[in-house]
Amino acid sequence: MNDEELVKFVLAFAGEINALQRRYASRLEAEREQSRTAAFLEAYRAEVGLIYARYLTERERTYYTALSVPPTFAAMEAMTLSTVERMNDRAVVEILTSGGLLDYRFKLVCREGEWRINSYQQRLHTESRIRRWIYGDF
Repeated sequence: MNDEELVKFVLAFAGEINALQRRYASRLEAEREQSRTAAFLEAYRAEVGLIYARYLTERERTYYTALSVPPTFAAMEAMTLSTVERMNDRAVVEILTSGGLLDYRFKLVCREGEWRINSYQQRLHTESRIRRWIYGDF
């Protein structure tokens, strides 16, 4: 993949997670009222697992992106700049936003000719301050 394709790959992953979280978040309260939360969240985890299988490195995962409102990667929809740094079979894709939103840094690995996301970090970024990067969970 070239640099532009790596950015599109990361944005496609984030877009799928955001769409899934929006779809499930709108139904969460109704499921709680009917005491079906466990099955509902299990279905969510199963769908997240399918997305992870397409985009993330293979490893045992004990934590899945939580169901959140707004979605985990919602700030990426206001992307103003992306950068890509490559080091042999590794790449770092940064998605920078404006307006006091979160910035994201995705670390990718190429194994057997296939790029996968290995981890991500995020930081709060306002006009007056840029916080340190912290790791996200998945």
